[in-house]
Amino acid sequence: MNFRLFVSLVSLLLMGIFVFQNMEIVEVDFLLWSVEASRVIIYLTIFLIGALTGWVGKSMHML
Repeated sequence: MNFRLFVSLVSLLLMGIFVFQNMEIVEVDFLLWSVEASRVIIYLTIFLIGALTGWVGKSMHML
């Protein structure tokens, strides 16, 4: 089996387990803002904001 395919399948399996374990609805409060969403959606949103921030900082030679 191709190593890249193996890593992709393992990653997909781990992501599936993560999603099923974090499907509950949670409330997030930040200053005056409040939102209810699935825990997975909140984690992925925070990850994407961090990745975007890192990408922009690197492209501006700040990091």
